[in-house]
Amino acid sequence: MRTTCPYCGVGCQVEPEIQGGRILRVLAPDIPPNHGALCVKGRFGLDFAFSGKRLLYPMVREDRRQAFRRVSWDEALDYTASKLLAVLKRRGPEAIAVFPSAKTTNEEVYLTQKLARVLLSTNHVDHCSRLCHSSSTVALSRSLGGASMTNPIEDIWKTDLFLVVGSNTTETHPVIGAMIKKRVRQGAKLIVVDPRYTGMAEAATLWLRVRPGTDLFLLNAMARYILEEGLWDQGYVEERTEGFAEWQASLEPYTLEEAERITGVEKEKIALAARLYATTKRAGAYWAMGVTQHTKGTATAQALVNLALLTGKVGKEGAGLNPLRGQNNVQGAGDMGALPDVFPGYLKVSDQAARKRFEALWGVELNPKPGLRMTEVFERIPEVEAIYLIGEDPVTSEPYQDHLKAKLEALPFLVVQDILENETTSFAHVVLPAASFLEKDGTFTNTDRRVQRIRKLLDPPGEARPDWWIVQELGKRLAQALGRPWALYPGPEAIWEEVRRAIPEMMGGISYRRLEREGVRWPCSAEDHPGETVLFRTCFNTPSGRARFIPVHFTPPAETPSEEYPLTLSAGRVLYRWHGGTLSRNSQLKEAYPELKVEVNPKDAQRLGIGDGEIIQVVSRRGRIRARAWVTDRTPEGVVYAPFHFAEAPANRLTTDALDPFSRIPEYKVAAVRLEKLD
Repeated sequence: MRTTCPYCGVGCQVEPEIQGGRILRVLAPDIPPNHGALCVKGRFGLDFAFSGKRLLYPMVREDRRQAFRRVSWDEALDYTASKLLAVLKRRGPEAIAVFPSAKTTNEEVYLTQKLARVLLSTNHVDHCSRLCHSSSTVALSRSLGGASMTNPIEDIWKTDLFLVVGSNTTETHPVIGAMIKKRVRQGAKLIVVDPRYTGMAEAATLWLRVRPGTDLFLLNAMARYILEEGLWDQGYVEERTEGFAEWQASLEPYTLEEAERITGVEKEKIALAARLYATTKRAGAYWAMGVTQHTKGTATAQALVNLALLTGKVGKEGAGLNPLRGQNNVQGAGDMGALPDVFPGYLKVSDQAARKRFEALWGVELNPKPGLRMTEVFERIPEVEAIYLIGEDPVTSEPYQDHLKAKLEALPFLVVQDILENETTSFAHVVLPAASFLEKDGTFTNTDRRVQRIRKLLDPPGEARPDWWIVQELGKRLAQALGRPWALYPGPEAIWEEVRRAIPEMMGGISYRRLEREGVRWPCSAEDHPGETVLFRTCFNTPSGRARFIPVHFTPPAETPSEEYPLTLSAGRVLYRWHGGTLSRNSQLKEAYPELKVEVNPKDAQRLGIGDGEIIQVVSRRGRIRARAWVTDRTPEGVVYAPFHFAEAPANRLTTDALDPFSRIPEYKVAAVRLEKLD
């Protein structure tokens, strides 16, 4: 039976063959978006569902010094409801946060944020997008009025030039990476902006090896050069944008000469990249965490938006602005309202008309005050007294890990709902066992807005239950105590039907019946509508209908190398592992990449006397970890690259907790470290 891969945002369609409690093989149908292709994670990494670390029974403890005790679902949910109600009565909704998961279905995210807003009256609702593309969301929303890829994955075959910035696409989105490289072999050009020599850089027509954290300066310099050379699309700018004059004036400091000094990229290469991008009609920009996970992540994403608007690349086939989403349903989680300032459909909680829409649907008065972001919630502990956490492992994924652990130790009440034991479950008071993607029905939304089905292939093990069931049962108890309305749904399709009623302009035409054949992209307002492929063909979703240029300026990273910490650490991903590792370290993938390897440039290794394969320590101002040195020129001199998937050697123990001022995303890509040999 066909379902959707639970790893990255590509949303590959898979057909697992299961027998005797194990996956024999995984096939892929020849339909969009992957057309039969799969990466190693989709092919060999789905067996986490059979891991011995599955959470099988509800567990409760009143105090962290106690051991967990197995309880019934009724006892676990009654206890959870009573604790949340006590906090609500004593401290109010500002003391409670609810974090849905981008690994769960659209239906489950929708129901979770509804529970937070309808029953707990809190807008402290957020999810893992805070740690990946929240910067893109801010930049795209304020300029275009939308926060997603503007173009479909299929547009890769219509694209004549790819500008890939800060995306190790071949390892993090392998199917899309393979498509881009095949299109390059057909004659398209590829410009890659990245400090590391990745698989994309290897295939590039032009590789710009920027210093970490300097992409913004390079992009502004490209824009200035395009203006000076008269290569911009004046008609497009005049007809479809606003704020141009102020933005143009802001580019004065961004000369090619200064860009070379700041970024380390030769000015001739910067000029060539600018000319190629501006003069290629069908040129698409693609980016990921190398752009967003900085204190100036929003500004860098904005610089990409400005560059695309200047050259008339938005609203056209084979072009556009295309942030590659990380988690399998991170696009859907945002769509369903798992953010502190928006309801489903990105309607602002502060907007009276939006509130009235959802108040009429849900039957309660709603809180008009935007909530705290995830990173802010953790800092407000113990002022925030209770957190309901679904499908996330912040102990592994959040920056400055030791600081976060101290915060969680001070949290009076934590509910963890997940499928597998992880590094955060040990801080919980209540653990609720959830069903995996193989054990429930629903929908995911992939990186290019395609809503796709997941289908139940197995029964959940032990007493695990689908997330929607758990949330619904908890909501039933809260609603009864509070005297507030709470619908009971027979299954995920009934929840989806409410989503369609809630945001008909976005999802109204997407029914389960239509999704039986293949996915449908939003916006899709009617069942006879095919779903929009290219966004903003005629106008933007801003009050004026025009896209906005917004000036942005370069600032150095929050932490730069020093005499004591002379190297720059960049944290990231590898092909054989996934994010916090909860899934991949409980699958066959663990054997393919069993331990942390830290990339060290040969010149740095020689200077420090470090041999390839040697065990070393990586040390920052916040902590230290042990790792195996991988001496390679993939990483430039002065830079150390560490994947963050390994709980036993967590790279995020070293990263700084400095945040972007707009998105509040942490700066994972730049931290000062030193390497130490072990005696």
